[in-house]
Amino acid sequence: MKKHIFLIGIILLCTQAVFTQSDLHSSHQKIEKDTDKIYEKLVEIRRDLHKFPEIAGKEKRTSKIIKEYLLSLGLEVKTNIGGYGVVGILKGNKKGRKIAWRADMDAIKFQTNDRFSFKSQNKGIAHMCGHDVHTTIGLGIANVLAKQKENLQGTIYFIFQPAEETFTGAKAMIEDGLLGLIKPDEIYGLHITPFETGVITTKPNELFAYQKTVALKFKPKADVDELKSSVKKILKELSRNKTNSKPWELQKITNREIGLLSPNTIYKDYLFFEPNLRITKVEDSTTLKIGLYETYRKKLISIPLKIKAKINKTKHKESLISVVYLQGRPTVINDRKLTEKALKTLKKIYSDKSIKRLHGQIPYFNEDFIYFQQKVPAVLFFLGGSNVEKNLVAMPHSPNFAVDEEAIRLGVKQFSSFVIERAKTN
Repeated sequence: MKKHIFLIGIILLCTQAVFTQSDLHSSHQKIEKDTDKIYEKLVEIRRDLHKFPEIAGKEKRTSKIIKEYLLSLGLEVKTNIGGYGVVGILKGNKKGRKIAWRADMDAIKFQTNDRFSFKSQNKGIAHMCGHDVHTTIGLGIANVLAKQKENLQGTIYFIFQPAEETFTGAKAMIEDGLLGLIKPDEIYGLHITPFETGVITTKPNELFAYQKTVALKFKPKADVDELKSSVKKILKELSRNKTNSKPWELQKITNREIGLLSPNTIYKDYLFFEPNLRITKVEDSTTLKIGLYETYRKKLISIPLKIKAKINKTKHKESLISVVYLQGRPTVINDRKLTEKALKTLKKIYSDKSIKRLHGQIPYFNEDFIYFQQKVPAVLFFLGGSNVEKNLVAMPHSPNFAVDEEAIRLGVKQFSSFVIERAKTN
């Protein structure tokens, strides 16, 4: 009898497992179909946003479009948070986690070489960082998940953030009470990158190199030309990178052998300084300012000390007043445990080669997404948007920046599935 009961139990468990996998497959099949249905409309929205870009703090038209779109989906909508910030709230019919999806929406001042029919009509302003794509993907996810409301677990918050380019928008939304209005358990977002279209990648901890500006102050009578020559020699001695590598060049970040997706990447364990020294002369001092990029936080504290020690071994010792960091911005740091869970979740849904682990840290770039990360466990993803065959290279802030719009379809599909899975309590 016990043997029969045991066998029945096993059969029931197996049946339940089959149903669970079937439900999972069915749910994501529906997401794929719904994404395909709205894809052309999403492309229209993206092109409209691209055609009428708005710089940080001026996103009035963009926020209105977002508000009206979210309302049309039946979401609860809050506006004017930290400027033109918009939040859409989608409450599922079942208990689950509270998941937030963040999309930034501002453009930059940029004289573009845009070659498309929907190029910017606002002179000197352009979406050369892909925020129009980020916004469109956010709206697409909201649309797809709104259709899943009946079976949706938890609550999904859609945060459309202004002023990312000035590194002020996320902080402004938080200071304006965002996290009192919504209480997410986790926050996610993405940024378009020059990886192949559809590639999704991230890593635990730092995504970008730490960016700092160090100021060397000398007495006013110090010879500037001699100082420059001496300081440049010192900085060269302190620089660190893999043999024969140039992490300050971005041309190799997509290279299969040494790029960011390779364990042998040249974009890790480096310290380099910007080539140009900025000189400021006032009555009582001469100051040299230098930008630097370092991959290890713990090594940052020693850099000014090492520069000072080396200067003290030169004839400029008596002229030196101080070597200090100027106040800088924090860098994006993905929650370690949540990042591993996120990668595992994506691979569970889409067990293909598009989900990749990042192995290095990108210099020059940064994201104010860090301010959300300081408050709530959060992960920022990179989404590939380049297509070599179409001559589209999605390198942000580059003169010929262009995104393969197929990234919108793939971003909406995969991250809609991802958000649904993360919202589940099991």
